[in-house]
Amino acid sequence: MRKPSSACHKPNPGVLGFLIGIQVTLAAVAWTDLALRPATEIRGSKRRWALIIAVNFAGPLAYLTWGRRPIDPATLAVERPHQAS
Repeated sequence: MRKPSSACHKPNPGVLGFLIGIQVTLAAVAWTDLALRPATEIRGSKRRWALIIAVNFAGPLAYLTWGRRPIDPATLAVERPHQAS
């Protein structure tokens, strides 16, 4: 005799908690980056990316992959250690 389908698909609380933790962490990192990054370094509008980030795993990963413009290394101020003479 077969078990009812609801008995076969009980989610494992540990796995579910782990996945929720990853989702929340990804969203927090993406929203923090979006808030701190100037609009000139974002592809598209900040408001649109803020909404996209709210979409499960795909939103934060899409923002972190395609939403940010690459940083030009020439514009970064690099502090060099003093050389002993």
